[in-house]
Amino acid sequence: MRLKRLILLASAGVSSGQTLAEVLTAQSATLSMLNSWLSSQELIFTILSGAQGVTLLAPSNDALTELYNSPLANQLAQDPNLLTAFLAYHVLDGIFFNSHFVNTQPHLSLPTLLDIETFSNVSGGQRIISTSQNGAVTFFSGHGAQAAVQGADYNYAGGTLHIIESCLTIPGSVTNTLIAAGLTAALGALRRCKMEDRLNTDTDVTIFVPNNDAFKAIGSLVDGMTLEQLTTVLNYHVVPGKVLYSQQISGGGQALTAEGAMLNFRTLDGELFVNSARIVQPNLLIANGVVHVCDGVLNPANATAAPNPSASTQEPAFAGASSTDGEVPFTSAIPTVTSPATSTVSGVKAEAREAV
Repeated sequence: MRLKRLILLASAGVSSGQTLAEVLTAQSATLSMLNSWLSSQELIFTILSGAQGVTLLAPSNDALTELYNSPLANQLAQDPNLLTAFLAYHVLDGIFFNSHFVNTQPHLSLPTLLDIETFSNVSGGQRIISTSQNGAVTFFSGHGAQAAVQGADYNYAGGTLHIIESCLTIPGSVTNTLIAAGLTAALGALRRCKMEDRLNTDTDVTIFVPNNDAFKAIGSLVDGMTLEQLTTVLNYHVVPGKVLYSQQISGGGQALTAEGAMLNFRTLDGELFVNSARIVQPNLLIANGVVHVCDGVLNPANATAAPNPSASTQEPAFAGASSTDGEVPFTSAIPTVTSPATSTVSGVKAEAREAV
């Protein structure tokens, strides 16, 4: 386990050089609150200070002010496991300087030390995603929450530290993630086919989730689908046993689905496609894998469907399908709920319970 490895690394002793405490003190203008908080958590601070080969993503004073004014602050104070998970998710397993994020692929998945089963059902531990644009680096965590880097490469004996403007969000369940993203048609379809619980509990899954407009585009057909037919279609959107981040499929290739047919990946004109559907939001992290939001419903009977990259909207993969006016398909199966917030100050503890 990564957290056990962290403890072992800490027990091995600290190499020469500036300590973590010294770096935090030197950057007190932006990290004084983190320094104070960690100092109050003696055991955790001792482990972090002694660890070797890690990268600490350090929330700024502004980030922690937002956290302290949220319900999550009380949850962290009352639940040592949640606190450990929260801090572990802010530590990368490896030393990654800012140049690593800037000079690599547009979307890079990075391993964290969060591998506590209650909060992470991903082999090898939970990830975050980094992106870079014009030299500016942003990290994406659960619910698509963003944390921009505002200071980088503060090196210390155990590794390096980057200051981030927001706290990271521990990825939540498939259910809460789809609700937060407004993907109610997909969730309603999964619920109708009784697939929701399985997808919340399976280890290592990749799900290609059509957005609501994609379901509306085949609205003339969905009412006539039997439960078996709909289940077949939905299983074609699930790759079991593998977590495929966008960096792993951007070069093309195929993946075997739960339905038994293959998905085909292409990058055309800088955009990523699965079969003929454009991936409009990649790398939406969940507790047990990753979701990629696409603009078309995939058809296992039309696996060779190819995209037209010049078209803003792709033709449906289902012959004869057309859009219907009115309610988005399958949303009647979704009760009226308040979507969870997308920031780290939402109900992380409740999400974690639902993720397993």
